[in-house]
Amino acid sequence: MTENDSQALVRTDSAATISAAISFWAESTTRAETFERASKLQDKIQAVSTFFAFAEKHPGEITPEDVHRWRSHLESRDQKPTTVYARISRVSSFYKWLMSDPQLSLYIRSNPAAHARPRYPQPYQSESVKALTDDEMNRLIEVVKRRADAGSMVSKRDYSLLLFFFLTGLRRNEVISLRGKDLADKDGKLVIKYRRKGGKFVGREVEDPSVSDALLDYLMAAQRKSVMGSERPLWTRHDRAGKPGAPLSSRSFAENLKLYAKEAGIEHIHVHQTRHTYARIVA
Repeated sequence: MTENDSQALVRTDSAATISAAISFWAESTTRAETFERASKLQDKIQAVSTFFAFAEKHPGEITPEDVHRWRSHLESRDQKPTTVYARISRVSSFYKWLMSDPQLSLYIRSNPAAHARPRYPQPYQSESVKALTDDEMNRLIEVVKRRADAGSMVSKRDYSLLLFFFLTGLRRNEVISLRGKDLADKDGKLVIKYRRKGGKFVGREVEDPSVSDALLDYLMAAQRKSVMGSERPLWTRHDRAGKPGAPLSSRSFAENLKLYAKEAGIEHIHVHQTRHTYARIVA
């Protein structure tokens, strides 16, 4: 945002000026290579624009109470907790961006959404979806990694899979169904393109390098690095002396996971718990 644009936003409560700032924020905080970028931009712009239309105030006049009122309004319309959390997070991101501007930060010194945003919605804690504790997660990872480091091809694959689950929060079928063409390297970061529940393809950037490191270790050991960029399944069975076989099924991985969990001293385990563990970590 130029200095003139910043000063214009400070000096006016024009809806057009605020709208332009929201669009500029969305553009500047959404990477060019983001999958479904147009949809992502629309979602960001709509969330923040809707908030300011509700509040009917200039960004510099917004208080945490305004965000609380909007939250109550969304909840009264039966919006899901995850939807409410996501929309308020958009507003929070907009304010962080405003405060990073040298000119605007002189006038907008706090983020009202940060004080009013609810915690990430926690799933109900039945045995099948109960998030693992840090200790349980680390013990489980340690068991699989120890076997992988000892040379087990199956465990190298499963260690990579486990990190995918814990550090991306993707659903079981989203991970198991990945193909070589669904992964890309963008500025040294792994980007996963996957089919979300409902059939829509979206992309997710993975910050933690251990995910791509474990995947590369598995593919190199299995002599399957050529799968990258191809239509072939990313994960296969290794029933015969570690050699690649048929595509891996989610059931096979789930059965292995139970064996690892037993060794780690975890009585009950379900693949879906990895998704809730991810949600607990990032909340």
